[in-house]
Amino acid sequence: MKKVLLLLFAVCACVSRQENTAEVKSADVSPNVKSAVLTADDAQRIRENINVKGAGNDFVIYEYANLRIDNVATLASAYCYNINPETKAYLRDIYMTKNHKRRATFDCVTLAGQ
Repeated sequence: MKKVLLLLFAVCACVSRQENTAEVKSADVSPNVKSAVLTADDAQRIRENINVKGAGNDFVIYEYANLRIDNVATLASAYCYNINPETKAYLRDIYMTKNHKRRATFDCVTLAGQ
């Protein structure tokens, strides 16, 4: 009985997985879809909710609230690129501070083989 239930579960998962990928492939990008470009309101919100707590030639530390980590990672990537165009930003750690803000440390590194 367990094998039958497990097989049924696996088949259902595969079918739902195929339906999801079919929807993605058939989706058209229309001109009415909102662009991924940063708007002025978004830029203002980011400026108000993020602070640089430390920076060097090979790292940057941001403290932020009410933002997602991908917004912060974009800034870290730009910082690392400005320091050295061959480096990329990699998240070292992230933690919550006492004032309920998050602090993220990014390393600016060059990977071997690039």
